[in-house]
Amino acid sequence: MEEKVVFAPGNLFVIGEYAVLHGGRALVVAVDSGIECRVVPRGAGWWLRAPDLGVDAPLQSVPNSSGAGLLARAVRAAQTLFPTVGPLQVTVGGRGWGAGRKIGLGGSAASVVAVLGALATSAGQDVTRAPARRALLPAALAVHRAHQQGRGSGADVAASLHGGWLDNRLTDGAPHARPATVPAGLRLAAVWSGLQSDTPVGIDRFRRMGTAQVEQYLQALQSELDRFWTACRQADGPALLAAVSAYGTLLDDLTHRLAPQAADRMTLLTRAAADCGAFAKSSGAVGGDCAIALALTAEPLDGARAAWRRLGAEVLDITPDRHGLRPVPAGS
Repeated sequence: MEEKVVFAPGNLFVIGEYAVLHGGRALVVAVDSGIECRVVPRGAGWWLRAPDLGVDAPLQSVPNSSGAGLLARAVRAAQTLFPTVGPLQVTVGGRGWGAGRKIGLGGSAASVVAVLGALATSAGQDVTRAPARRALLPAALAVHRAHQQGRGSGADVAASLHGGWLDNRLTDGAPHARPATVPAGLRLAAVWSGLQSDTPVGIDRFRRMGTAQVEQYLQALQSELDRFWTACRQADGPALLAAVSAYGTLLDDLTHRLAPQAADRMTLLTRAAADCGAFAKSSGAVGGDCAIALALTAEPLDGARAAWRRLGAEVLDITPDRHGLRPVPAGS
């Protein structure tokens, strides 16, 4: 077998955080910064290399509890799915903006999808086709859910697998994603806050607020989410942006309650973008990672990027990725 290489895009949450765990529809977008996995035959047994994590060792010596444990679990799941493949050397690393760092672009989900996709490609499957992706989704979701202690919506896994703008909803505990049609001309900019968040921790803190407060927030979030999807269906760009901004205000309030150490920084970034005419919010779990800004023309986003740079923040050099999991030429 010759070398096989695949790429899985990362992603950003546009809207739907927390509400998606309670029946709401989330919009996520795949981005062109993600994870690459390459596999080559290795007669002496399975080997895992993850330069970004400082791992270069036999697969059996990588414990699930280590930094590369998620990758090891993904390889072991792929061995079960494709028992005739191997042994292989599996090399996993970031590609694109921020490669090798945890910056809130869904790298853990993309890593799982990339590993499973590389072994599926080695088994002769076309991972760009629907049948292969349908088979990979539950396996990738199971591995990633185990990593997140059973939490998470799976929207990040679906985005890495399918690419594009995705309308994602949990049904019977599994993500169901379909392409989302967003208004023509919708543009996105993103910035890293300089702080890291932890999705399971954010979810736990939210749940611990108490039933009454959780229900109050969920009702408010769902109301703005409904307004967003109505605007999306009607191709009403201004109403869509207003709903995103209102949802972001609710998340901002949550951040001050659940992760006050990150709240001031995130508020600073979103307000700087809003002052330039963009519609901004945090993206993903409360407590850090990325802020995003949306607009229907380029000028507000150009202003937001400039304002973010003046604040010393790292603007993400990313664009939406339409293709999802895919092979890339070996040696590239």
